[in-house]
Amino acid sequence: MRIKIKKERTRPDPRAKWLAGALTACTAAGVGPAASLRAQDPPAEKGGQVQQPSPVISFAIPAGPLGEVLRAFQDASGWQVSVPDPAMENLPSKGVSGRATASEALRRILSGTGLAQRPTGAREAVLEFEAVHSSIQVLDTVPLASPRYTEPLRDIPQTITVIPRSVIEQQGATSLTEVLRNVPGLTIAAGEGGTPAGDNLTLRGNSARNDIFVDGVRDLSPQSRDPFNLEEVQVTKGPTSVISGRGSAGGTINLVSKAPGPGRIIGGSFALGSAATRRATVDLNTSLRRLGLGERSAFRLNLLAHHAAVPGRNAVENSRWGMAPSLAFGLGTPTRLTLSYYKLKQDNLSDYGIPWVPAANNALASYRDQPAPVPRETFYGFRNRDREVLSQDAATVKFEHTFNDSAELRSQLRYGLAGRNSIATPPRFASNDSTTINREMRSWVAEDRILDSQTDFTARGNTGPVRHALVAGIALTSEWNQRINRTAPNAQTTLLNPNPDDPYTGVITTSPYVGDITGKTQSAWLFDTAKFGNHWEAAGGARFDRFDAAGVNTTPAPVRQLVNMPSLRGSLMFKPTQSGSIYASYGTSQSPSLEGLSYSTANTSIPPEKTYTVETGAKWETASRRLLLSGALFRVAKDNARTPGLSPTDPPQVLAGRQVSRGVELSASGEIVRSLRVLGAYTFLDARIQSSNNPLEVGKYFQNTPRHASSIWITYTARRFTLGGGPRIMGLRYGNNTNTRHVDGYVTIDAMASWRINRYADLRFNLSNLNNAFYFERLGGGHLIPGPSRYFMVTTNLNF
Repeated sequence: MRIKIKKERTRPDPRAKWLAGALTACTAAGVGPAASLRAQDPPAEKGGQVQQPSPVISFAIPAGPLGEVLRAFQDASGWQVSVPDPAMENLPSKGVSGRATASEALRRILSGTGLAQRPTGAREAVLEFEAVHSSIQVLDTVPLASPRYTEPLRDIPQTITVIPRSVIEQQGATSLTEVLRNVPGLTIAAGEGGTPAGDNLTLRGNSARNDIFVDGVRDLSPQSRDPFNLEEVQVTKGPTSVISGRGSAGGTINLVSKAPGPGRIIGGSFALGSAATRRATVDLNTSLRRLGLGERSAFRLNLLAHHAAVPGRNAVENSRWGMAPSLAFGLGTPTRLTLSYYKLKQDNLSDYGIPWVPAANNALASYRDQPAPVPRETFYGFRNRDREVLSQDAATVKFEHTFNDSAELRSQLRYGLAGRNSIATPPRFASNDSTTINREMRSWVAEDRILDSQTDFTARGNTGPVRHALVAGIALTSEWNQRINRTAPNAQTTLLNPNPDDPYTGVITTSPYVGDITGKTQSAWLFDTAKFGNHWEAAGGARFDRFDAAGVNTTPAPVRQLVNMPSLRGSLMFKPTQSGSIYASYGTSQSPSLEGLSYSTANTSIPPEKTYTVETGAKWETASRRLLLSGALFRVAKDNARTPGLSPTDPPQVLAGRQVSRGVELSASGEIVRSLRVLGAYTFLDARIQSSNNPLEVGKYFQNTPRHASSIWITYTARRFTLGGGPRIMGLRYGNNTNTRHVDGYVTIDAMASWRINRYADLRFNLSNLNNAFYFERLGGGHLIPGPSRYFMVTTNLNF
């Protein structure tokens, strides 16, 4: 029986037609706030008993007028949706496709229309203008991009931080490191020794440099990434080899790319700021109906041009441009295909900061094992020699097919190519009796390629009263890494007055040896989430990786490592209500010494390091399920950590160390009250070396790992104005594992104000580090890099 849209007989608001007309124009131009896709249907409760959760339904409703889309939705779901004003039916809707609860599907249908739903019964809702009723949105409950997570974020038994595009744009973030300032417990290391610069990250005290993923595919190359094509960033904390494969001892960072959709977007931004900042972006999305490819096909294009110096640093500057076209076919149908390409080119001036004062230095005895006492802007490099030329290219094919409400297939193939050609000047004290600085040289010529194929099959079903969500998959990955070293004689300068325009007269020598290592990985996994009634869930999974890396390093010497790595994960969850969960979980990871190929050629004769985590916590949706509160206690242990060999027969490293991290993490994400939103977290981390063959390390804290860290971002919207801001707090960090070097903690404060000029344009003003704190953002063994000084940026955003 066909269900008709129910018309409420209430007298319409006299403003309704005018508002509907304005909203029609806005949504036709691709303007309007995005409705949430993340919350699940609230449970009906009778007599204190939680009723059966709403079923998940497979939808395939194409874009069209809202009235037509709602009729198809009601046919599929059995819901009744009341429309108080007929003008609402003419608003364009993006439709909905894929598997979702009815409530989730309705929110997707209303996304970008300027309307929100207000539940009036178990399967009934009435539409309202968002000006009257704030949209129900939980920042932290977007379904994670990986199909290996089958539950909403609220019901995933692990600490995960999601930074959505709205926050990235509000903060005016222009690099991945700026985006990740929202994640306490994550720090950045400087390029050092065999590790290049770039997004060199540390999570919960463990290196995550090799654990950055783009749409679930490992991005090994040492790059400095830009967020112009990002929908959101998802940071998973704790060992996750069962999801992502080798490494991930501290967690993973997954960058989710923008994708084509059925609506129209004609948008862009232009920014000017201090330190000669100039930045422009373009975001276009359109249906391909006029090209004869049907209304269920779409094209999206994102473009970037960026140039800026670094506030508070002499000579350093960054220039880049990028493009990201993508095509989607079959939107809103069971079979969907997406083709995408990504390109980013950069031409930067390398910055290796300022030196540590050596422990034996007599000229600066009062500053031993501290940063050199120089102004923030002091730069020891050569403007005519140093550079950082980076490139990234990636082509991706993603195929998805929904068989029915219970089965779905997803397969993705990617080929990626990345390059680095860099020369940098690490400053070092020339002797212990002077303040003369040696301008050393570190050089990288490297190329990385990857061919990655992943296939996941998801199935849902019942075994008696137990409901299951099963995921099985395989992956085949080949990675190629080539690297060449260059050397050059040192030059010298003064501690306080280096001149970046000094000519470099030394001869740069390119090594004849080429490091060339190939890594091949075959992976298989199986996960199951079992639900026992309405209150208990148990989840478990296993993964097997066969990692085979072989080639020659830059010395040159042959290297080979073949390891079989099983990984496990298990959890138990209690749900007192549908809006909350209490859980305990266990997971493992394995990190072979060649996981970074030629970037980390340690000792290939020893097995992988093994890391174990135990986490207990709770997640709760409050404020009408618009605010997600989370808290967790965790313990991460590495019982076979690498440590120097002692006897003459030992290899350079042996697996005889022990490292343990314990901590607490608290977070809040979403809407506190209407128009007041928050994204904030606090982390306490006690990370210590319990056993080492270096007795000076025993009992000491991990380097570059603060005990206390916090980040808070709050925005308040009133009519056309939005104000936002918050502090970022970083505790004391050590510059080595013997804890003889340290940098003090710091607080920076950021602020934002935006004004919606009209339906096509808004103006935003960002002020970062407004307290002008002098702090160090990146720590290395021989040098450390200051963070930016106070700076501002004014951005005009356009949407047509």
